Amino acid sequence: MRRRRRRRELFPPDHRLTLRMLGAALFVPAVVAGALWGVFAFAPLKLQIGVGLSLLIGVAAAGWERMERHSAGQELAPADAPALHGVVERLCVAADLPKPRIVREPERQPNSWVVGLGRGRARLHVTQGLLDRLSDAEIEAVVAHELAHIAHRDATVMTVVGGPASAMIAGGARLASEGSWFLMFGSVVAVAIGWLGSLGTRALSRYREFAADAGAAALTGSPSALASALVKVSDGIVAIPHADLRAVAGRDAFHLLPTGWQLKFAATHPPLQARIERLERIEARLQSAR
Repeated sequence: MRRRRRRRELFPPDHRLTLRMLGAALFVPAVVAGALWGVFAFAPLKLQIGVGLSLLIGVAAAGWERMERHSAGQELAPADAPALHGVVERLCVAADLPKPRIVREPERQPNSWVVGLGRGRARLHVTQGLLDRLSDAEIEAVVAHELAHIAHRDATVMTVVGGPASAMIAGGARLASEGSWFLMFGSVVAVAIGWLGSLGTRALSRYREFAADAGAAALTGSPSALASALVKVSDGIVAIPHADLRAVAGRDAFHLLPTGWQLKFAATHPPLQARIERLERIEARLQSAR
């Protein structure tokens, strides 16, 4: 009970943001489940087969990708990066979280993300570009942002909420490219259902970025450091050739900032300016309370 109270104090709830996240989290399963019910209740058999195969292929592909996924990064022992480990350990003690494993990626673009379905099984990934570009205070703020994602169980939430829609899109796309005309219409319908559900998933992702920013500000007491880091990371990503960014664009939902170009309504992250404005308001509140 004491641990829960301590986390609530460090990561205070934003009730308006919570309501928006709840709405998005309910919207996605409702849309996907309702559309699937309509297909299997009323659609012709050929369409049902196409949609069903798309879902099965998508789920199987996601599981296979998870098993095969590997990182080019190097897991850092405390002796390899004592300063970075010290920052992570200090923040984890403050947040009452298990320390994640730390992986340094050789990528030039500055970015960070977390991987893992549980607080005790997380990996914190930081790119060499991030370590080269940011100051110590900014790196601490970025680490705090990623730890806030872990504290909020964001990877688990996004996987559970967005998994079915992602499976429909991936499976439908594969079936459309490799299947026959007999299954083509079903695969197109599956992609459409998944795409509609993904709009809610992306909205949820944007809200959770706001919550992680607020958590980082509460954990470090320095919203301005995170705002400065976001600006530097954004500038650094813009300077990297698009060919290099395409290789990592699939991780946008869990990056500190997205690496790919996105339409506003389909973006996985809030606009940079909106995040900075929120952090400035938090900074002003902290200053007035001192």
